[in-house]
Amino acid sequence: MIFDHVFPTSDIISLISARLIQTTTNDSILLLHPSAEIGMPTNSCGIFSSVNILNELQLEPLPNSLNISSSSLRSEWFEKHLAIVLANNGAKISTRATFKQISSNTGEIRGSTPLMGEISFNILHNISLPESNSHKWYCYIHSDKPPPEISFFSQRDDTSFESWSIKPITIPNVFENKIGTGTTQSPNTIDINLEIAKNYLDSRLGPN
Repeated sequence: MIFDHVFPTSDIISLISARLIQTTTNDSILLLHPSAEIGMPTNSCGIFSSVNILNELQLEPLPNSLNISSSSLRSEWFEKHLAIVLANNGAKISTRATFKQISSNTGEIRGSTPLMGEISFNILHNISLPESNSHKWYCYIHSDKPPPEISFFSQRDDTSFESWSIKPITIPNVFENKIGTGTTQSPNTIDINLEIAKNYLDSRLGPN
């Protein structure tokens, strides 16, 4: 079995990159993921500058589970929806799977997954975040308004807040914590992750 593109891990950058490839080519795509579910859990940020940013990925119709407001969504369901859209448009996805590269264009899939054994590929996408986007950020999902020291936050459609801080802080009524990444100035928002994916593809495949 041969694929044009193989992504050994289906994190947010890989999912966005795969979708950008899918919307501009007819190339075959395989996404692997070591966990049982894509997006569950995730450490990615659900904040964006405008709903229009999602149009670039052609994800309509957007499910209610995303809890989209004017500036944020539930990132775990965003990643899951990306995976569903990719699969519905021809990408192969295999969870509970790990990948071992054998040569420059072959590798072996292992794990408790239907797709196992040796495969061939044209391009292997082992994507690493740029160093400038790899600083640790702390995320809090909570019901009360953020304290004044929080500058990066958004209220989702379900009225919960997603707040990010470059330092650990205490916020009342937190029901979910996660640790993500970003620059020294901002967490890696959906806008930033889209830009990282575009820059990666330009450097790896060349501009469209």
